[in-house]
Amino acid sequence: MSDEWSEASYLDSVPALSDAELAQRSGLTITEVHVLVECGALSPAGGEGRFSVRGLAVARTARRLREELVLDDAHALAVVLRLRQRIGELQAEIDLLRAQVWR
Repeated sequence: MSDEWSEASYLDSVPALSDAELAQRSGLTITEVHVLVECGALSPAGGEGRFSVRGLAVARTARRLREELVLDDAHALAVVLRLRQRIGELQAEIDLLRAQVWR
């Protein structure tokens, strides 16, 4: 089994976190968690209102961005997080296209 597969299996097996647990472990406030969910920047796992370890990673990134950019508004944080996510998606698409061109 590859390391990536092992890691993905592990992340999926970790118990889901409630919004309060996510807030506590990430350093966000519960209000920030709710705003990020409402704005689509953070998604519960399987639509059950609970968050996976991947959601925790996104929340921790949001907290880091909030601190680095000194963002006082949770909606502004959501916009920045969504933009960062979109940039990551576009970069992955560019990498894929470059790989196809150089084959």
